[in-house]
Order: sequence, then structure tokens, then C-alpha cells
Amino acid sequence: MVREGLAFATVDLYNRDVEPKPTVDAPASGFTEFDLATLNEFSATQVAERRWGRAQVVRGPFADFLAAWDVDAANAELPRLTIARFKRTGTYALTVGALVVATASTLDKILPTLSRTTPEPAA
Repeated sequence: MVREGLAFATVDLYNRDVEPKPTVDAPASGFTEFDLATLNEFSATQVAERRWGRAQVVRGPFADFLAAWDVDAANAELPRLTIARFKRTGTYALTVGALVVATASTLDKILPTLSRTTPEPAA
């Protein structure tokens, strides 16, 4: 709407209702600091008990992951399992290989499932 050469100031207001613009300062919803501390402690225990050979946190554009490799995996490129938290939804997922074993809204619901899928310690 134009009146005497002046643009109507609220036109863009209605466009925002249809398609919200992402904000640059929006916090990522990947792993929280509490998640990282919990996963660090859990993975250190798994490595010390020789259930895992190594573990690494990876921060991706869509999700954060804890990737874990078996003790006998040597230099395998792909991890045996991952715990992920998707940034858009905040959902956690546990995968073993290519199989999704569990999804949950909180990390504490994923970790008990993980203990049932982890092999016994290596001798």
C-alpha cells in the first residue's frame, strides 16, 4: 500500500507470519553441557572397561554425535555405534551400525538402552 510515495510500514509484518526468518543468534540445540559431561564420563568408563576402543564427539550442522568404535576395530572408519542429538528437534537417537535402536526426548532414556547393546568387555 502506497500513499503519496510512502510505503506502508507493516507489510513485512504479515510476511513474517507466513515464513519466519531464522535468527543468527538462535542457540544450537545439540548436546548440552550436561549431556557432554555425562557422555564424557560414560565413554571414559566404556573405554576403561574395554567395551569401546575409542569415542569421539562430533558436532555437525544438523546434529551432535558421540561416535564409538569397538576395541578390535583398529582404524575402522565407521563407528560401531552413535548417540546423536538432533538440533532442530532436540531428539536423541542411538544407532548401532545402520540400525536405529532407540529414540527419546532425553539422554537418560537412551543410556540404559546403550548398556544392553554394548558387548561384554574384551579379555
